Amino acid sequence: MRIFSCLYRTLYGSAALVPLVLLLVISLSPARPVIAEPKQTVFDLSNDFSFEANPNKVWQYGYTPTNTLSVDQFRFQKNVTFDTTGVGFWHPDKNNGPGPDYYPYIACNKSNKTQLVFGGLAFRPGEVAMESSRSGQYGLIRFVAPENGSYEISAKYEGIHYGLSTTDVHVLHNSKSLFDADIDGYGGDPDFHKVEGANPRAEYSGKVALRKGDTITLAIGYGKNKTNSCDTTGLFAKITLADH
Repeated sequence: MRIFSCLYRTLYGSAALVPLVLLLVISLSPARPVIAEPKQTVFDLSNDFSFEANPNKVWQYGYTPTNTLSVDQFRFQKNVTFDTTGVGFWHPDKNNGPGPDYYPYIACNKSNKTQLVFGGLAFRPGEVAMESSRSGQYGLIRFVAPENGSYEISAKYEGIHYGLSTTDVHVLHNSKSLFDADIDGYGGDPDFHKVEGANPRAEYSGKVALRKGDTITLAIGYGKNKTNSCDTTGLFAKITLADH
C-alpha cells in the first residue's frame, strides 16, 4: 500500500485514488482455484439397521444353511421377534424360541442405552449382534456396493455374553477373506460386566476397491469349541465410499 500511495502522491499529489488502484489490482489478480472436498458416503450398520425390510437398501441380513462361508450359501433371514427390552432379532423363519429356525440370529439394540437381554447379554446402544447355530451355521450381514469406488471398511467385534463368547469372526470381499479372528471373552459395556478373556475384541479396518454389486460380508461362527452356547458377539461396522 505504501508503494501505491507514494506513486500516486508523486503523479497526482494526492493519495485519494489509492483505494481505486488497489481495487483494480485486486480485480486483475488471478483467482485462487477452489478445491472441492472429496465426497464421502457413509453406510453405518447401526444407524441403517431395519426390522422392516430385508434386504434393506445396501444391507442384507442372512445366514448359511451349512457351516461354510461359500458365497452361494447366503440365505435371507425372514422372521422378526422382540425382547421385552425392545431389542429386536432377525431369525431364519418363524420359530418357538431357541431351536430350529431361531439360530443363527441377528439382533440390534436401537435404543440409546445399553440393554440387558435374557439376563446375560449386554447390548450397547446401536450395537448389532449375531449368534450362530449349534450345527455351525454362520450369521451373516452382507453389504452390496451401490457403485464402483474405493471403500473404507471398519468392523469391530466384541463378546457381549456374560458366559464369555467363543466365536470366529470374519470379513470377506465376495469370496476372498480380508480378516479372520477368534473372540474369546467378554468385551462389551464394562458397566455391566468386567472385560475379561484371552481375546474379548477383534477389529478390522482397510480400504478395498469394489465394483457395483460386489459384496462385503461380516460373519460370525461358533468358534473353535464348536458350540454356540453363550456365544452372542457384538458388532459395529461402517463402510465409507471414499472417492466419488
